[in-house]
Amino acid sequence: MADQPASLALIGGRLEDSNIAIYGEMHRLSGGRILVFPTASAEPKAVGQETLAVFRTHGFDADVIPLTPANARRLAHDPTLIARVADVGSIYFTGGDQAKITASLAGTPLLAAIRALPGLVAGSSAGAAIMSDPMILGGTSIEAVVHGVTDDPETQGLLLGAGLGFFAHGMVDQHFIKRGRLGRLVVAMARAGVRRGFGIDENTALLVEGTTARVCGEYGVMLVDMRHRGGLGAFRLSYLDDGDGLDLARFRPQPGAAKRRVRKREIAYRAPARSRRNVFGAYTLYDLMARLVLGDPASYTRDQAEAFDARSGINVTVELERQPRRSKGLIATPESGLRMSALDFRCSITREHLSATRLADRIGSRARTFGMTPNPEARIVLLGSSPLTAAPAMLEAPIALLGAGPVGVLAAASADPARTAAEHLALLARHGVHAIDLGVTIDNLDYVEQNHDLLEDIAGLRGILFCGGNQIRLVETLLHRGEESAVLRAIARAHAQGAVLIAASGAASALSGVMIAGGSSWEALRYGVSSDTGHRGLVIQEGIGLFSGGIVDQNLISGNRLGRLVVACAEESERFGIGVFEDSAVVASHAGSRLQATGARGFLLVEVDVTALELQSDSFVARGVRLTVLGPGDTADLATGAVTREAPAEAAAALLARLVADLAREVGTTRGASHGLRAQPHDLEGATAFLDLEFPRDESD
Repeated sequence: MADQPASLALIGGRLEDSNIAIYGEMHRLSGGRILVFPTASAEPKAVGQETLAVFRTHGFDADVIPLTPANARRLAHDPTLIARVADVGSIYFTGGDQAKITASLAGTPLLAAIRALPGLVAGSSAGAAIMSDPMILGGTSIEAVVHGVTDDPETQGLLLGAGLGFFAHGMVDQHFIKRGRLGRLVVAMARAGVRRGFGIDENTALLVEGTTARVCGEYGVMLVDMRHRGGLGAFRLSYLDDGDGLDLARFRPQPGAAKRRVRKREIAYRAPARSRRNVFGAYTLYDLMARLVLGDPASYTRDQAEAFDARSGINVTVELERQPRRSKGLIATPESGLRMSALDFRCSITREHLSATRLADRIGSRARTFGMTPNPEARIVLLGSSPLTAAPAMLEAPIALLGAGPVGVLAAASADPARTAAEHLALLARHGVHAIDLGVTIDNLDYVEQNHDLLEDIAGLRGILFCGGNQIRLVETLLHRGEESAVLRAIARAHAQGAVLIAASGAASALSGVMIAGGSSWEALRYGVSSDTGHRGLVIQEGIGLFSGGIVDQNLISGNRLGRLVVACAEESERFGIGVFEDSAVVASHAGSRLQATGARGFLLVEVDVTALELQSDSFVARGVRLTVLGPGDTADLATGAVTREAPAEAAAALLARLVADLAREVGTTRGASHGLRAQPHDLEGATAFLDLEFPRDESD
């Protein structure tokens, strides 16, 4: 188009200094010369110098233009500066507040010069937001869907404003998959009458040359197509991956040369996820789309996930459908891991104001019963350590519940299931418990599923012990290819008949509906949720769901896992988290709503106030998080909030102080932006406290 820059790089934020691919493309498009505009930043001088250093490291002849709203009246009209920008020919806008960029440039000679640049106009985060017109100024997906568009930045809702319009092909949003921004982009497009949307994820760029675009980076770009149907009811959604292209004139994706259809043996899922994850949480939508790409098109073509706004009582459902003969799912399998493209899926967003009954169900988790009538008295025992190495006190309660047996040992989480099962059989035998190795692994599941005698034996057991190990392996065994296995149904049947379920270490995490699968507290606080264990951050995946009390973590003290448990609950809108201490156990009944601490130390109960969270911003903020340490013999009723104490409160208070101090040290390891932690004692004994936590994210654009 006339009076538009020759090329653009729209970067979704958190551009890492080591992203050679994106910096290399910017070097090519700019000829190696570029001017940095830190205009959007709250600290333009410092950010300008940091960004300049990175560009020079990548071989650029670069400098900083210190344009801010405060000096724009002078600099944006300065003929010498304007001539310099025209001479260099390429510019880069850092992240921050996009309104500062538009306020500094709108209607100025400098903006006219930028439009005529022969090189590259690039921007990250806020610097990408200003590329379209109109642009999104603020608001989360749940706010946008529930409250719509607002003109008041002090009220909940979506804020829109005038952008600079360098990118004339549709509306742009950034941090898109990481911050779950589909809802806000669709609402913004519907309000503005824009039919094409581009959601660019972090550390990823959409490179534009004329009417051709290409994706480059860590993840990809989601395309929202509302040309044929408007509003939230139904639209088309595609995902373009690194190396994929796009014909902007026809809005037609061009998958990379390595992309191909999924082969029959690569089909990984045959049934919906029944997800309890927050659909506007980090990577939930991406994971759901990936399941459909890898799903069996004969039996699994649609799935959905939800988000809930506790303030209004409105529940939002996002449904994806892979339509026959129209939608396509493509993959590539390089050494670095699976890559996918998803083309022309049908998507819809619906909202519902819940009745009082459904509201109570939505706020409280419900266990998956897999077709069985729940038995409220049946026990689930969560062990904070492996029973093979734990102190004897941890085993007292579970051994008493098991009696003489028989007990089935399931070692599917172990890398060496036969050896692990044998060790647990010997341990149980020393305590007078008759046990058998169920012999179930992910490799022999097809055979086991046909062994009806074994399935009947499982259903008649007095107890089942899930050995620790890799919780992902355990979930993939029992929810094989997304479907509940016959083994899982037999386990659920046994539990409905009163069988005790005992889950050790990582297996304890797997029993909850939302499972922590990896990542440290620092990674969780700094990077938030990641899509898989190959990326930095907290890895959240679907769990088995037999335990519904909340998200479970274990080895809480030695692993310094308080931070990641709080982040997991916050990101997934789960009210409760249960952190089991080493050498300790939690005995749960009534599907996890009644908890008793046993063993050497007990457990930590985390209660998150979902109305006091800030997740989709440059910092993780959680206020009023209630922390309660329950010592051996203490009980908690999650339905009523009642805590009954039997253990000395002094020990629990000391343990709580240690956990908070360890987290404070973890928070203190970051640099730069404002951060902090404050814990306020709640009860006289000091075993309960309220935690306010703030931790910066997105230090790099």
